[in-house]
Amino acid sequence: MEALLKISAHDNGAVKLYRKLARSKKDRTREGLFVLEGLRLVSDAVQNGAVLTHLFWTEEGYVRWNEESIRADLGKIRCALLSDALGTALSQTEHSQGVYAICRMPEQPALSDLIRPGGNYAVLHQLQDPGNAGMILRTADAMGLDGVIYSASCDIFSPKVVRATMGSLFRVPICCTADIAPVLEACQAASVETCAAVVGGAAELVGQCTFQKGTAVVIGNEGNGLPESVSAACDRRVTIPMHGTIESLNAAMAAGIILWEVQKAKTDMEKEVR
Repeated sequence: MEALLKISAHDNGAVKLYRKLARSKKDRTREGLFVLEGLRLVSDAVQNGAVLTHLFWTEEGYVRWNEESIRADLGKIRCALLSDALGTALSQTEHSQGVYAICRMPEQPALSDLIRPGGNYAVLHQLQDPGNAGMILRTADAMGLDGVIYSASCDIFSPKVVRATMGSLFRVPICCTADIAPVLEACQAASVETCAAVVGGAAELVGQCTFQKGTAVVIGNEGNGLPESVSAACDRRVTIPMHGTIESLNAAMAAGIILWEVQKAKTDMEKEVR
């Protein structure tokens, strides 16, 4: 620990960079960097081969890091100890663990490389809530989806979304686009069926419909759902039947239910082949 650079000044260059990246999408995009906070999140980044440029600890965080025996090649990472006051100033969580990092954004695959025949995907269009954006990525990770596409949605590298992914950001192939049209075109080219998740109208009921091998579930904005033009451009419309007077579910919950059915259908077909 004695060999580490110690930082207590709030105007330190690395600290100022961390703060800029934490608050500004423009800076994150320009630098190709984003921030991580917390022992688990930074550890997941290391274990999944993410490239860290900076790694900071408070003294308590450094002890925890070593107690967890986290193995990282620190040779190319700028490492430093932060004063407790500076660590508190950087933290965006209620109970800081004293571990912070700056990470390079992973290279995103082209849509034509990500969307392949037989794959299952979540397509999030105009999704704005960081919690939903992160939770759906975690769900995709848990279910073994082939990828998640964010179309005109919130910044997946914002600190709130990154925390909500709980490390799944480093395990699931992701692509971000400004327009959904190329996504639907790539699905069509790969014979991946697009299913618009809708609240009402003419739609197949989830649980009673059959999903073929290769499906992209398209989820819309939390408040407004999918634009009609997007729903109409999809191959199918699906909806979750509701009991009583409930009109709709949280976007992440709805995505989880439909994606589970999609993955179950894929698993069942694979069993039949074997």
